[in-house]
Amino acid sequence: MKVEIQNVIKLDDNNEYVVVGKADYEKEIYLYIVDINDNSKFKITKLDKDKLIEIENNKELIRKLIILFYESAIKTIDLNSLVRNQLKKQ
Repeated sequence: MKVEIQNVIKLDDNNEYVVVGKADYEKEIYLYIVDINDNSKFKITKLDKDKLIEIENNKELIRKLIILFYESAIKTIDLNSLVRNQLKKQ
């Protein structure tokens, strides 16, 4: 399963989630997903082949992942800004 930021995923709970963060950490891919109908509901998951495994009760791992999600978001925002500036120049 290939998942990218902004993809919408439907889980077994029949809710749809948007991928708002993605991080590679220790050879695993982790996703930060938010329920599209209730943005107060979110999950941090590990991508394992074709399924997502929710990360719970691992505060150390979650802290590390939150930093990686943040760093990824900053890079994405900066990249978008650069693209917009280039388009304005054309």
